[in-house]
Amino acid sequence: MLHELFTYLSTPCEPSVRRMGYLYEAIAMRGRYRRCRADWDGHLDRSRHAVLETASACRTHGAALILGSGLLLDVPLAELAERFQEVVLADIVHLPHVRRHARRFGNARLVPYDVSTIAERLFMHIESGKRDLPEPVLAELRLASAPSLVVSLNILSQLPVLPRQYALAYMAGLQEDDLQAWCRRIIASHHAALRALNCNVCLIADYAYTKRNRRGAVLEEGSTLHGFELPTPAAGWTWPIAPLGEQSRSYAKELRVGVWHMRPDLS
Repeated sequence: MLHELFTYLSTPCEPSVRRMGYLYEAIAMRGRYRRCRADWDGHLDRSRHAVLETASACRTHGAALILGSGLLLDVPLAELAERFQEVVLADIVHLPHVRRHARRFGNARLVPYDVSTIAERLFMHIESGKRDLPEPVLAELRLASAPSLVVSLNILSQLPVLPRQYALAYMAGLQEDDLQAWCRRIIASHHAALRALNCNVCLIADYAYTKRNRRGAVLEEGSTLHGFELPTPAAGWTWPIAPLGEQSRSYAKELRVGVWHMRPDLS
């Protein structure tokens, strides 16, 4: 507990990142991985394999950009650092142990980056008394050269989660239908931005959830993307993200995860 508190107090980040819960969530994710490692490792292994599969198709080996580098659990950093001139690890917050690990690779660079561009603008809207939800826009990420590979790594469904919670907590009168549509636009904007890139792109994302009781019977299932629909994935698997007792003593939760490879038109 003291280690988590020290991490919370010592990690550099923007006020919006701290206030909106991104730092807390990153620290909590580390704890969940430690508790659920046996259930998560298959998903993480498959994610790393999918990244390397897309990397192997790259014709150039300039920069590899990882959107949602997180705790580096699903990032094959050593292999990417060997294959590409630069590996850019982009996320809204980087914990100290992530920074230490990345420093082992001379061509790895950590960049604080809000993929959805929503967090700071929503925070400032609320601080200034505005009551409208900011629309997602593509924020420029300056790189030394055009990337050869871009990976969106297990973040698509997560982009609206904390903004939605923060908006609900501090904006009165929000309608559920409006919130759902806003979350769907955040997800759609990221997907459209990936499709517009002129390089090899790997999208790894969960798109559906299932809750099962102690006997394995389905209690509930649905979309994790607020109704946004993706095409059929090139590969997929089930991630037992919350085994029985992690979120609830009465159910376990699993996610359906897919991989989408997007390649530039070379004709």
